[in-house]
Amino acid sequence: MKPELPTDLALPQLAHALDPMAMATTFAAELDGITVLACEVDRIKYRPQRNCSVSYRLQLDDTRSGRRLEQRVAARFCSGGDAARRHRQALARGPDASAAGPALSYFPALDMLAHWLPNDAKLDAVRLLCSDSDMSQRVLPAVVAALTNGRGLLVDHDLTLVQVVPELRVCARVELRLRQVPGATVSSHTLYAKADLERSGGITQAVMRTLQDSTAQAQGLLHTPQPVLWQEATGLHWQRAVPGIALQDADPAIGAASSARVGAMLAALHATAMPGLPAVRADHLRADIYRAAGLLGRVQPEWEPLLARLVAHLEAGIAALAHEPSATLHGDLHPRNVLVPNAAGEGDAPDPSPLLDAADGRCTFIDLDGVHTGPAVLELGAWVADALYRATLAGLAPMAAIQATAPSWRAFLAAHAQASGHRVDQALLAWSTAHDLLCKRALRCVINLKPGRFGAVPRLLALAEVIADAGEVEAAVDAAAAPTPAPRAATAEAA
Repeated sequence: MKPELPTDLALPQLAHALDPMAMATTFAAELDGITVLACEVDRIKYRPQRNCSVSYRLQLDDTRSGRRLEQRVAARFCSGGDAARRHRQALARGPDASAAGPALSYFPALDMLAHWLPNDAKLDAVRLLCSDSDMSQRVLPAVVAALTNGRGLLVDHDLTLVQVVPELRVCARVELRLRQVPGATVSSHTLYAKADLERSGGITQAVMRTLQDSTAQAQGLLHTPQPVLWQEATGLHWQRAVPGIALQDADPAIGAASSARVGAMLAALHATAMPGLPAVRADHLRADIYRAAGLLGRVQPEWEPLLARLVAHLEAGIAALAHEPSATLHGDLHPRNVLVPNAAGEGDAPDPSPLLDAADGRCTFIDLDGVHTGPAVLELGAWVADALYRATLAGLAPMAAIQATAPSWRAFLAAHAQASGHRVDQALLAWSTAHDLLCKRALRCVINLKPGRFGAVPRLLALAEVIADAGEVEAAVDAAAAPTPAPRAATAEAA
């Protein structure tokens, strides 16, 4: 049986932390008159031999009021008694009571400190977004002014937290109802508000404005959300919502037609000049390789021989990237960061066939917070690696994963080549794919520790080695399609 969790002597509470039923019981002890109906592990960030941050979504029943509510809780499981220090620091920040009651929970036996939303150990924007009065008085007037050229009046708003990554970033969907003038008809606007620890929203707004004004966008070759406002004082950056659903939900297999559409639009992004952005360098890529291999080897020493071979392959191939022209890269391209039109209607169950045959055939790139520059092949290899990753999680062995995904990523690469006028170098594509499988896919399976991920790491590393050894992704496909040689008959001497 494959292990679901690493063995970490510094964090013996790891299994308890990732057991929803055990944590439901732990949190229930903190609640008065409220029953925990369900506990879901939402996000995990595992730092081997140091600590593990886990965020939970609790479904609660308040028996006193008869209402049900959802409560998010972010917990850090520490080593060496470090939770006590963090608890003292958190108390000094003056935490607010949560909707469920607690603000902080300190469990010495688990060496754990938990922040109950709206409290966050580092990100003040979470508390701000959860305060109706602060939003109405401090934040939204400027947003309304930006939407209406200073003429609109806020009637009311609804806010839903879409994503909370404790201590790092938060994203909220905000429905605004406005009047242009007193007595006018109320209009509705849907926006997203984002904040991150680095307060990088101003840079993201500038990137999005440049993309909005680009020739590619004007020609319909590229589609990105419209930026609205960067609020430096609050750390929030605002953008209009784009109708649609994630490509991953619309077409879970990411068929050839879907993949080709993404490839063509990616070529337009790659060709859009974005001066002044940070650039990926060879030393960054090299550092990623050694960081990933080092962490994975510490977690599971039996992986070290394979990791050493991968490091040698990838180290040898870095220099060739220096000759590649620089392109504008999305930075976090995967099928959940691509929206497609929802022909079934907003909120309805998607029907993939009409959805992907929508009249405009348009998809939208979202989550543009990581846009930077570098060789386009890095992003092409990342798309291939993502397809292989999803096939691996579905249970396919390395060679089967290569064969099963080939039609999709071939269509993606062909569409990108046709739109860009540049066919990718196959050796560099193999390097990029193997690099992504090691430094993102396998690494994140350990850092994120979602169910089934840790057990998939050996297959992901084997995939990376097969592709690196083949020297070309297409050669790996050929190897996967080749029949397995029959075992040799035993000779009389051997007998």
